[in-house]
Amino acid sequence: METEKVVEKIVEKASEKKGENIVVLEIGKISPIADYMIIISGSVPLHTKAICDFITEELKKEGIYPSHIEGYNEGRWIAIDYGDIMVNIFIPELRDYYQLEWLWSDAPKKEYKVS
Repeated sequence: METEKVVEKIVEKASEKKGENIVVLEIGKISPIADYMIIISGSVPLHTKAICDFITEELKKEGIYPSHIEGYNEGRWIAIDYGDIMVNIFIPELRDYYQLEWLWSDAPKKEYKVS
C-alpha cells in the first residue's frame, strides 16, 4: 500500500476510535526522518492505548507492521514508527506541553476528510 493510503487509513482508524484534533504534517519536505507525522489526541491514557491498538491491528490486516512502538505502557504519549510515517498519540496535557505542531510548523499540513 502506498504511503498516502496508509496515512489516510491511520487518520480514518484514529477517527473511528474518537481520536481528536488529528493533524497530518508532511515533514518529508523539511526532514529526512519520515515523510509524514500524524498527531492525535486521546482523552486519557486508556483512550490513547485504544487508538494505538486499533490503528496497529487494522494495519496488520493489510500486512503493515510498525517497526517500533514507544510509550505504550504509560499511554501518555505513544509513538508508533511506520518508517515513512510517525504517529504520535497524546493525552491533551502532553500535547500542549510538547507542541509538536509548533516544532514542525514549517511542514505543510495535509487535510483528510473522514466520513
